[in-house]
Amino acid sequence: NIMSPMTAFLMLQSMKTMGLRIKQQSTSAMKIATFLESHPNVEKVVYPGLASHPQKELADRQHRNGLHGGMLWFDVVGGDTAAIKLMDNVKRPWTLCENLGASESIITACAVMTHANMTKEGRQTAGISDGFIRISVGIEDPDDLIRGLDEALRQL
Repeated sequence: NIMSPMTAFLMLQSMKTMGLRIKQQSTSAMKIATFLESHPNVEKVVYPGLASHPQKELADRQHRNGLHGGMLWFDVVGGDTAAIKLMDNVKRPWTLCENLGASESIITACAVMTHANMTKEGRQTAGISDGFIRISVGIEDPDDLIRGLDEALRQL
């Protein structure tokens, strides 16, 4: 199959701003990950740009210009109960859904959303704890995103 003319046009239009979006997402993700590392209601943060990441050196070699992307995850203190409460309390600009890689920032409690059909043991084998929160950082202002996360995390 081939793309329709409209699909091809939209692809070309989105490619024009891809570099700008990746820079914004990566810069914001690093700022958010750094914030989360110091939050008392967060047990662990995994983002390849952080000094605490076990493969930071490899990430620095493989990711151009220190841009490590917009995906990260963290564990909240309190397991699935806290994860659900975080989802109930997080506000805009965060979007609660089971998608990834959009221009808007997306937050997901994987144990009770995307991987809810797995047994607890199966999730743990896959590295998904009860308090596992995955975020896909979009292009919004990182301070607004941090403020939204902080407000929701302080309610746990």
